[in-house]
Amino acid sequence: MPAPRNRANVVQRPAVVFKPVQVLEGIDLIADLVKPTLGPLPRLVMVEGVTRNRTPEVLDDAATIARRVIELAQPTVDVGAMMMRHAIWRMHTWCGDGGATMAVMAQAMLRAAVRAVAAGASPVMLRRELERSADQVCANLRAQARPAPLGPQRRTWLDAWMSTTLSDEELRRALIDLVAVLGDDAYINVYNNDPNRIDYEFLEGALWDAPWLSTGFTADPTESVARLQNAAVVVLDGALDTAENMVTLMRRLEAMGYRSAALIASELFESARTVLLQAKLRGLFHPLPIKTPYGGQKRATALHDIAALTGGRVLFAEGIPYAERLTREDVGEARRVWANARQFGIIAGRRDPIALRAIIAGVRRKMEQTADMDELNDLRRRLGQLTGSMGILRVGAPTQKVQEARRDTAERLSRALQLALRGGLVPGGGAALLKASLALAHEPCWGARCVAQALQAPMLTLAENAGLDGRALVARAQHIAAMPNASALGVDVRSGDLADMVERGVLDAVEILERAVRVATSLTVTALTTEVVVHHRKPASSTNP
Repeated sequence: MPAPRNRANVVQRPAVVFKPVQVLEGIDLIADLVKPTLGPLPRLVMVEGVTRNRTPEVLDDAATIARRVIELAQPTVDVGAMMMRHAIWRMHTWCGDGGATMAVMAQAMLRAAVRAVAAGASPVMLRRELERSADQVCANLRAQARPAPLGPQRRTWLDAWMSTTLSDEELRRALIDLVAVLGDDAYINVYNNDPNRIDYEFLEGALWDAPWLSTGFTADPTESVARLQNAAVVVLDGALDTAENMVTLMRRLEAMGYRSAALIASELFESARTVLLQAKLRGLFHPLPIKTPYGGQKRATALHDIAALTGGRVLFAEGIPYAERLTREDVGEARRVWANARQFGIIAGRRDPIALRAIIAGVRRKMEQTADMDELNDLRRRLGQLTGSMGILRVGAPTQKVQEARRDTAERLSRALQLALRGGLVPGGGAALLKASLALAHEPCWGARCVAQALQAPMLTLAENAGLDGRALVARAQHIAAMPNASALGVDVRSGDLADMVERGVLDAVEILERAVRVATSLTVTALTTEVVVHHRKPASSTNP
């Protein structure tokens, strides 16, 4: 006789749902939600407040709208919605723009792919065809790209492109000025400012968010910043510990011809501080102890970056006292070093070009591979430090909520501007995508047809958002794209007439379009090859028996 079943011994197995079609419903739902935001004449999306006393949000940014969707009631539909939500956030993380373009392309591509499978196409074979067709489209887009011009015309191009994305003219011009000067490796630190004011400045050299280790090393006690000129830079993985080490360290640096030094270390002991202060007050030596940036692995990375920027080496406080084994090769140099209670900067360091090139290449590789937004932002900041392309943008607004929105917009669109400089611009408004779709016209496979249909979706949505007949406009635009010597011609949805997209300033960043095509294809392939969705039961409430 079988043993009685005890409730405590029953294994609650996950529920298996064989309804991947509901995944497509979730993808459609989020795509339809962000679709109105696409184009120069977008519509707005209103999101209800979480609580009754909170006013609704009126949004026009696809990533923000998608992030407001937390969970859907139907679990399988929710899986699809979260897939699209994540894909839009990937576009936001990488590009700062293009989320709505990617969403409408993914929706159209997936619908066409589902029809192809229903007609007998193999999902696995279709996956290969989709990926191959996406590669062809990206190559065609790169061939259409025009590099951003130099000089004043660069600002004109960038302003024309940004005007369709950002109506805040003051913020737009500040961003364009910063990125046009700093280049595509720029890192822009965005801070709060006084109400209704936007200020910006270009930072010379590299900046770290780490303070001095003591307030007693300024040239003037009334100043809040300490400065050194033509200084040695000693990078220590450890603490400035004993008086003996400080005396030996200063003597060795003096023997090498240095009268001032920035000493970057994790901690400053009292005995060491006393010796360094006495040397400064007597005019024998001018030290500036600075705290090592960050902690853990980021700390080690920052130390090696500083060493590469100044041409020195990282000293380890182990074994023989570091001051006794200090050599000229260990010491970096900088034309200027400054520090205050929050930050320090190094200007015109004696760079190690070989080490620096290797580090920069490694940072760029990591940026291509990471999908984590925090890590990506750290890498962008690090690249700006290594290339000396850093700026500060201070944003103000009448209310805190508007100020937060302005800051988010500035951080997001600064990335988009950098990509426009890096990869170049193509005729916008969907014209470049339609032209790329012509390259797939003679491909006798399902995947090419699916991708070609997806490339029409942005133009169709742009027209519908502008109140025009989308299908008629797409047919007209396709006819124009097929014409010889019509690489820049397209239909301007703002007026509905034929125009030179470049002259009208209707432009798109080619790297953003490429990323949108690849993310849309990746999402389609994932959804297309999903056969089973597994749901785990939520744990019962502790109040239930």
